[in-house]
Amino acid sequence: MDKKNAIQSFFTNDRKMLSIVLVNTLIIFVGGFFIDSNLFEWVDNLFTLLFLTEAIVKISTYGWEEYWKDGWNRFDFILMVVALPSLLNPLVDMDLSTNVLLSLRTLRIFKSFRLFKFIPHIDGLLKGFKVAARASLIVIIAFVVIVFVTSILAYALYSKVVPDLFGNPGVSLYTIFRYFSGDDWGAVPVRIAQNSSDLVGHLSRAGFAIIFFFGGILGVSLVNSIFVDAMAGDNNEKLMKKLEDLEKKLEELKKD
Repeated sequence: MDKKNAIQSFFTNDRKMLSIVLVNTLIIFVGGFFIDSNLFEWVDNLFTLLFLTEAIVKISTYGWEEYWKDGWNRFDFILMVVALPSLLNPLVDMDLSTNVLLSLRTLRIFKSFRLFKFIPHIDGLLKGFKVAARASLIVIIAFVVIVFVTSILAYALYSKVVPDLFGNPGVSLYTIFRYFSGDDWGAVPVRIAQNSSDLVGHLSRAGFAIIFFFGGILGVSLVNSIFVDAMAGDNNEKLMKKLEDLEKKLEELKKD
């Protein structure tokens, strides 16, 4: 095998490139402890050039149209282009610019998602995920609206009582979202009760208990159940179609 074919074989081998991606991810993690190391900068730039070479080799091998048809190739290409400015990092002295370039470089770790490509029947799983996401969309939108409305109401009632939790609509939205997720769900009404009268404290506890029950428990459970049911339903439809095809073939055999 000549040198050109060897290079082509290496950069078009998904398993070998995945190994390089995983090594690069590990080095980026370790590099966080040696962020000022010049050696780390050069090694990181070497990986950027490797991924650039991968894209060039694949495009020259398959052609642009064939290359771009593959979703994983599009994903890799976008991440590679976003990371290219990091090659300028050794030449840039401004702290702000350096931080931006470092952030762009770090986005390359998403290339490790290529690992999912080797999961058996991943295309079927992704198709089922899309079907489930569409089925759950209306419920998710309704859930977001409930969170949004509840956060505005909480801001109007408790912005002066607990300003660090409900001081403005944005903070209130984040607090309510955390509450619905079950994060310190008992602490919020306790904080309100500590800074208000006994009556307001008791009403707040009751109100937040109702909110948590319907939003945090029933709401999330409803979204999960619809999502899982949609994925299972898609698989059941495929199974039923296979059974119907099998029954037709058996009927044909009986006639013969």
